[in-house]
Amino acid sequence: MKISIELSEISLEERIKLAKRTSDQNALKVLAQDEQSKVRCEVARSTKATFGILLKLSEDEDSDVRKAVAENDNATSKILLKLSEDKNDDVREAVAESDNATSTVLLKLSEDECDNVREAVAESDNATPKILLKLSKDKSDIVRETVAENPNATPTILLKLSKDEEWYIRRTVAESDNATPKILLKLSKDEDSDVRKAVAENANVTTDILLKLSEDESDEVRETVARNTNSTIEVLRKLFSDDNYCVAEAALKNYREKN
Repeated sequence: MKISIELSEISLEERIKLAKRTSDQNALKVLAQDEQSKVRCEVARSTKATFGILLKLSEDEDSDVRKAVAENDNATSKILLKLSEDKNDDVREAVAESDNATSTVLLKLSEDECDNVREAVAESDNATPKILLKLSKDKSDIVRETVAENPNATPTILLKLSKDEEWYIRRTVAESDNATPKILLKLSKDEDSDVRKAVAENANVTTDILLKLSEDESDEVRETVARNTNSTIEVLRKLFSDDNYCVAEAALKNYREKN
């Protein structure tokens, strides 16, 4: 009661500062009930806020407060599961972005109606191959591209996305560290030169694929092959006589660095 009286006598600015700095649980409990949402937001952001305080604030009438709870590193899986059903898109997106979001929560949000929420799921380090495979079929091209960028995307998922109708998604697959030689071979025949260029840059590209791409119709693709440190002496010598000056120069430079 004494704390309530004392806090009610200080300005809004001071209450906000206190919510940011205090580790006193009694003060935080009182501030969590403040009439001003700005104060409650700061409590929700506090690393000192306990489970009980965060749970209470996860039911706050203000969506900014609930979003702040979801962004708090102390938000437990129980709280995040509750907030995954929030009516506000930004709150659910914050849940998907949380490092504490479990595969159960992410699987639920992978079916969210909001594209931004599903994109956040696709970007999560906690997204399992099962979730990413589901999202690789998503109607949103941004979501599918984000799946291709995720380090957890398996070769099976990348192979599926290598057939995507959008060229930039196929390019993202070609850039992936998880792209296998089989996938890269397929994409080395892609109709888009940017995709083939990405194949030539990939660390997993084989010498056979580089040899094939050394004859590509695109100057940029051939120059990328010429710059690739995995290109063999045979390939580089072949490119010495390329019609494009930049390709020939890149091949000569790479050759000299190898010898």
